[in-house]
Amino acid sequence: MTTRIGSDAWIDLLVQGADRLGHSLSPDQARQMALHVQLLLEWNQRTNLTAITDPVHVAVKHCLDAIAPLHLLPEEGALLDIGTGGGFPGIPLKIMRPDLDMTLIDSVRKKISFVNHVIRQLRLTRIEALHARAQTLAEQTDRKARYQVVVCRALTDLTTAVSLALPLLAPQGRLIAYQGPNDSSAEGLARDATDLRMIPIETVYYQLPFLDDRRKVSLLQRV
Repeated sequence: MTTRIGSDAWIDLLVQGADRLGHSLSPDQARQMALHVQLLLEWNQRTNLTAITDPVHVAVKHCLDAIAPLHLLPEEGALLDIGTGGGFPGIPLKIMRPDLDMTLIDSVRKKISFVNHVIRQLRLTRIEALHARAQTLAEQTDRKARYQVVVCRALTDLTTAVSLALPLLAPQGRLIAYQGPNDSSAEGLARDATDLRMIPIETVYYQLPFLDDRRKVSLLQRV
């Protein structure tokens, strides 16, 4: 399937895909995501931001996958995206939830330069992108235990995601970890919940629309 990014067909693909995931995505929000993706592929020619470049695949595997756990976000509070890369899942989540304060971090300066460019182009507010590691951020007094939710999409190791998120999460704060369908690390964490001070709450399985790729997210809470 070939669909030009930003075309009516591409916008409809996003809107219909979001609906299949149980979320309401407006055409205006889809057009914001289209601009994000267009900028991503432009910058990708000189900066390694993504290996996914097919218009349909980038819509589904980046944009729709990013918003799949939208219903798990809190009603209010601050969100931290650890390892945001090209702005996923942080930018699509911000488009869907402009009311939330968001911080996006990555250890690669060029990636954060790109994300800041997207933030300016989309005129997003109450959002910041920082060149930082989670460990360094946690050393800042005003960041420690600040966030109601932390999202991790770049980390496949759930134990690492927990260790990075824990000092940054507010009491009762939640970690949303994007995972492959065969990752069983959440079950192992349940046995070590006392030591980790983080307990598994829920695992949500889903299929990406149109491509039928199987994915899951693990939801854990700080105790």
